Amino acid sequence: MSQNKPDSRLEELFLDELREMYGAEQHQMNVLLLLKKAASSLKLQNVLASHLDDTREHISRLEIVFEKIGHPVQSRISEIVLGITRAAESVIASTEKDTATRDAGIIVATQQLEHYEITSYGSLAQHARTLEYDDVEEILELSLFEEKEADDLLTALAENYINTEARRE
Repeated sequence: MSQNKPDSRLEELFLDELREMYGAEQHQMNVLLLLKKAASSLKLQNVLASHLDDTREHISRLEIVFEKIGHPVQSRISEIVLGITRAAESVIASTEKDTATRDAGIIVATQQLEHYEITSYGSLAQHARTLEYDDVEEILELSLFEEKEADDLLTALAENYINTEARRE
């Protein structure tokens, strides 16, 4: 892919998706910090802290991807991510502090971000495969795997702890 202009429409789409994912990961840093601060469960705080570390790594990986394909690092935040952020802020505003109910809402908001990222990384990896960017595909697949792991951790936390506690409130 040339630095100035993508060689095909699929490469152009891939680059647009990459910019959007980079913006989403950067934006997610702020959202995760907000959610971690609002969470009362130490277990949930730890999962969110761990995902903050993963997010930092994902940002670094995306910067490597931009370099490998010969394009400057650029970001764009999608309306989807902004909408999920507004929903997360609404959960915090509409639930009582230090409750499992708020924590359950935080998990929902976090999983909405995770599902967006899972979809995006899956599409990026598939496009990289089609475009024969094998080393880039591997990088994207690693982030995809970690996003799925984070989603699984959140599901287990909700099912085995938070939701039961919230039901008792």
